[in-house]
Amino acid sequence: MGRFAFFGLSLWVVTLVLPEPVAAGQPDKEPIRLRDVVVTGTRTEKPVLEVPVRTEVVNHKEIEKTHARDLKQALEDVPGLLLKPIHGKTGFEVWLQGLDSDRVLVVIDGEPITPSTGSSVDLSQIGAMNIERIEIVKGATSALYGSNAMGGVINIITRKPSKPLSYQLSLDGGSYGDKNLSGDSSDITSRYLAANLAVKRDRGYLQFNADVRDKDGYTLDQSTDRSEGNSGIKANANLRLAWTPNSKTEVYITPRYYREDISNNLKSVITPGVGESKKKKREDASRFSTTIGVKHQLDHGGKVRGWLFQENWRDVTQRDDLTLTPKVIDQQRTAEIDQYRAELQWDKPWNKNHLLTWGALYRKETLDQYQDKLNEERIIEVDGEEKETIEAYLQDDVFIGEQWELVPGIRIQNDNRYGFYAAPKINAMYTPVWFTDVITNVRMGIGRGYRSPSLKEQYYVIDHSQLGYMILGVPDVQPESSDSYQLGIEFAKTGEFSADITLFHNRIKDLIGTRINLEKSAQASQEAQTNIAVYDYSNYARAMTQGVEISGRRYAGRFEMKGSYTLLDSKDRDTGKTLKERPRHQIKLGADWQNKAWGTMLTLRGVYQSEEFFDADNQLESPAWTTWDLKLTQTVGKGFKLFGGIDNLGDEHRDPNVRHDNRPKSGRFIYLGVRFDG
Repeated sequence: MGRFAFFGLSLWVVTLVLPEPVAAGQPDKEPIRLRDVVVTGTRTEKPVLEVPVRTEVVNHKEIEKTHARDLKQALEDVPGLLLKPIHGKTGFEVWLQGLDSDRVLVVIDGEPITPSTGSSVDLSQIGAMNIERIEIVKGATSALYGSNAMGGVINIITRKPSKPLSYQLSLDGGSYGDKNLSGDSSDITSRYLAANLAVKRDRGYLQFNADVRDKDGYTLDQSTDRSEGNSGIKANANLRLAWTPNSKTEVYITPRYYREDISNNLKSVITPGVGESKKKKREDASRFSTTIGVKHQLDHGGKVRGWLFQENWRDVTQRDDLTLTPKVIDQQRTAEIDQYRAELQWDKPWNKNHLLTWGALYRKETLDQYQDKLNEERIIEVDGEEKETIEAYLQDDVFIGEQWELVPGIRIQNDNRYGFYAAPKINAMYTPVWFTDVITNVRMGIGRGYRSPSLKEQYYVIDHSQLGYMILGVPDVQPESSDSYQLGIEFAKTGEFSADITLFHNRIKDLIGTRINLEKSAQASQEAQTNIAVYDYSNYARAMTQGVEISGRRYAGRFEMKGSYTLLDSKDRDTGKTLKERPRHQIKLGADWQNKAWGTMLTLRGVYQSEEFFDADNQLESPAWTTWDLKLTQTVGKGFKLFGGIDNLGDEHRDPNVRHDNRPKSGRFIYLGVRFDG
C-alpha cells in the first residue's frame, strides 16, 4: 500500500504546482485565501503570507464543506497533525510534529482551555459552528504562550457578527450500519443539533451559539455485549456580549458552558471468589468559564488588550456493577479543577521598523479529588493542591529593508513550585524579489520550549481497575524542556496555487511520561485479587522528533486539489528505540468540485498512516491504515442546504480483540443533514 500511495502522491504534487490555462467560459476560480489575517504566530495581526512564523489556517468554508461538527473533525485534514483517542477517557487529543497533546496548547481567542484530563484537551468537546477559523503554529512557541506550548499552539478564532441579524441552524443524523449496538442497520444512532444567533448594533453586539451531540455508541464485534463507541451527550452553550462605545474600543464578557454525560465499556470482569461481574463506566463532566476583557486601539497604531478568566471543571467518573440487584454505583471518583488567569498585552510601533509586543500574566490552578466506594467512607486523594505562576514576555518585530523580517522574543516564568525559567526564541523571514508574480517566503525559527508538570502528573489518580490498569501522579516529577528548529520555504500565486516544504527538529530532555511501576502493580493486584498494571509519572527519557512536511494546493476551474506528505522520525535518545504511536509516514489528500450554478459541492478526503509501534520496547506494531471520506452539499434555496456523506468508505477500523491495534476506532458512518443560514 505504501509504495502505491507515495507514487500517487508524487503525481498529485505535480498537478498541484503545474500552471494550467483557464478555458474560455469557465467560471472564475476561487481565490486562494492568501490575505487571511492571522494572529497566533506573533500575537499581532498579519496577512498569512506575511507572517514570519509559519501559520496553517482551517477557515470556515473548509469547516462547512467537510460537515465538521466539532474541533476534532475540523482538524482532520491538517498536514502532519495526529488525532489520537485519549487513553482512559472519552474524546480525542492532538499531536504536532511527533509531540503529544500534553505539549500542545489549545486556546479559544487566545484564552486557554482547561484540559479535561489535567493536561490533554478533548477536541470533541468544542463545537465547530461558531468557529471562524483555526490557526495552527507548530514548534516551540513558549516565548509567547508559555508552558504546554512545546509542540505548538492551536488557536480557535470565533465568529463575530457582520450584519444586524444573522442566524444558523444545522441538524443531522447518522448510522454505523451493521455496527449499531441495536443490531439494526437502519437505526439513527448519532444525532447532532447546532444553532447560532448574532445581533449587531452600533454600540455593541451579541453572539450566542449552542450545540448538542447525542450518540448511542457502536460495537465492532456483535458477538459480545461490549461497546467500543461511547454513548451519551456532549453539549455546548456560548455567549459573547460586547459593548463598542467607539470604533477603537471593545469591552466584552464571554460565559461558556460545556456538559457531557457519557457511558462506555460494558465489560465482564472475573474476580477470584466472586466470579463474573459486568462493569460499566459512566462519566459526568461539566465546565463553566467566564472571560471579561477589553481591547483598545491606541493612537499611532498601538493596541492594548487585557482580560480576566475563571473556569471550573468538574468530572465525576462512576463504575456501575450491573450484576448487583438492585443495580448500584460501587465506585465514584470526583475531580475538580479551578483555573484563574489575568493577562495584559500591549503592542506599540517604535519608528517604522519595529513593532514591540510585551505582556504579563498571573495564573493559578487548583485540584481536588476524592473517591466514594459502596459502604465505605470517602477517601480524599488530592486536597486543594495549587499551582501558581507569574509570567512576562517581550517580542520585537524588526523589519530590515524590504526583504528581511526578524522576530526575537523571550518569556520569563516564575513558578511557585519550580522557580524561575526563561524561554527565548527567534524567527526570521526572507522574501526574495523575483521578476514574476510568484510569492516566495523563506522562514526560519529557533525556540526554547519549557513545560512544568501539570497537577495531573503530580497528583491525579486515574483508576481503571475494571480495565486492568491505574495511572498515578508523582509529586516530585520535574519540569521538561526542549529545543525546536524550523526551516521552510513557501511558494504561492493568487488564484493559482500554493506549496511549501518545512523541515523540523525537536529535542526534549527530562521528558515526562508514564512507566509501569512493578512494586505498586503487585500491591494493587493483591488488594484487588486480580491483575492490575499501575503506571506512574517520571522524567524517564530524552527524546527527539524530526522530519519534513510537504504540502500544496491547486485550483483548476471548478476543482480544488490539495495534498500533503509528512515524514516523521522519532527516537528515545536513551534507549535508541522509536517513540511509540508515531507513524513514520502520513499522506493526506483532498479534492473539491463545485458547480455554483447548480449549488453543488462534492468533497473527497483521504488519509494514509503507516505502521507505528504500540509499545516503548518496539515489540508490538499497529498496522498501517487508509480512510476515505465522501461529502456532498446541495443548496436548494436561499440559505437552505441539504448535506450528507460517508465517513470511512472502506470501513477500516481496529480489531477489538487485538490490544495493539491503533487503527481508527469506528467503522463506516453514513449521515444526512440540513442547514439553514439566515
